[in-house]
Amino acid sequence: MGETLVLGSAFMWALATVLAKPMLGRIRPSTIVAMHAWVAVLVGLVLLIALGRLDELTAIAPQQVLLLGLSGTFVVLGDIFLVRSFTQLDPGKAFTVASGLFVLFTLLAGWIFIGDPVTQVTLAGAMAIIFGVYMTRGGAHDGPTTAVPGSTLAATPTVLLAGLMWAAGLIGFDLALDNVDPIAGSTIGYLFPALAYIVWAIRGHRFEIMALDPTNAKLLAASATFGGLALVGYTFGIKYANAGIVAILESTAPIFAILLAVALFKERLTARTGTGVGFCALGIASLVI
Repeated sequence: MGETLVLGSAFMWALATVLAKPMLGRIRPSTIVAMHAWVAVLVGLVLLIALGRLDELTAIAPQQVLLLGLSGTFVVLGDIFLVRSFTQLDPGKAFTVASGLFVLFTLLAGWIFIGDPVTQVTLAGAMAIIFGVYMTRGGAHDGPTTAVPGSTLAATPTVLLAGLMWAAGLIGFDLALDNVDPIAGSTIGYLFPALAYIVWAIRGHRFEIMALDPTNAKLLAASATFGGLALVGYTFGIKYANAGIVAILESTAPIFAILLAVALFKERLTARTGTGVGFCALGIASLVI
C-alpha cells in the first residue's frame, strides 16, 4: 500500500511540475510550492472532518507537532531549492543529482537513526532507478537546453540542499508518524510552511497571486491541486513503507514528467529516454512486486 501511494504521489508531483513550468518567470517558485502546501492542509482538514477524526489534531503531543512542522517545512524547502537550481543547471541534470543525493541521504539516515533495512534488492532497485533518471535527463527529445547557462559546481550547494532537505523531511515524518494519524500528521506538517509563506508575503508585500492573468491563475490552481495531493499521498506513503523505499520511488517523478510531456505535448521519445524509462520500470518492479 505504501509503495503504491508513493508512486501516485510521484505522478501527481510530476503533473504539478509540468503545469507549473509555463509560470516560471511570472511567479516565484516559493509561491507555487506554498500553494501546494496550502492545498495539502485543506485536503487534510476535509478528510478529517468527513471521517469524524478532527480530534486527532488535538491528540498530537507538542514535541510531535514540532517534529511534524519541521518535517513539512524541510520537504517544501527541498522543492524550492530544486526549482531555484534550474537557474544554474539544466533541470534534468539538477533533478538527477538531487534525486541521487536524496536516496543516498535517506538510505544512510534511515539505517542509522530508524533501523530501516538496506537489502541487496533495495540497492539494486535504487541503482536502476537513478541510472534511469540519469538517462532521461535531457527530456523527451533531443534538443538545446532551455536552462540558464551554468555549471554543476555553481549549482552544487542548491542541489545538495534540496536532497538534504527532502531526506530530513522524510526521516522526520517517519519518526513522527509512528503514533500519529497520517491525515492529521500531514495537515500539521504542511501547515507550518503554509503559514510561514503568508507571514513572508505580508511582510514583503508580495501578493503576486492577485496580479496573475486568468491563464496563469488556472495553471496555478491546477498545479496547486495536484501538488497538494502529492504531498498528502507522500506523507501517507511514509506511514506505510520504510523511508529508503519511499525515497527511491519518489525519485521516479521525472520519468512521469517525461511521459506526461509525451502524452500532453506530443514530444518525441528518443531511444535514450526510452532506455531510461525501462530501467526505472525495472527498479520499481524490484521494489514493489
